Amino acid sequence: MKRNKSKKISVDTLRRRGIQSIVSEVLEYLKVDVIYISFDVDSMDPSLSQGTGTPVPLGITNVEAESLIKGLAQDSRVKAFEMTEVNPTLDTENKMAKNAFKILSSVTDVIYARLQEENKK
Repeated sequence: MKRNKSKKISVDTLRRRGIQSIVSEVLEYLKVDVIYISFDVDSMDPSLSQGTGTPVPLGITNVEAESLIKGLAQDSRVKAFEMTEVNPTLDTENKMAKNAFKILSSVTDVIYARLQEENKK
């Protein structure tokens, strides 16, 4: 992160400033033509992400993750999205898979709607 001068935003900062503020800051910061979102479920609170190897204590919630990614995905530069670190062998009662699928489905809907609008132009 230091070598590439990547920006780091803590969960506390996200919660203090709000999702929309962070989305705006990140999109302004990224001076690129194409954005590839890679969401690591390890960033989620362990109560939500038991199906992953290294969940983060006091990590983000489902709502925060979904809102953050959906906000970013509305930008026309976003061309791809992936979720990483879902580990079915650690998932109890399929909880992580269900949480991840809800986020994936919601974000996919945003990207699809955005692409439909872009294709109308």
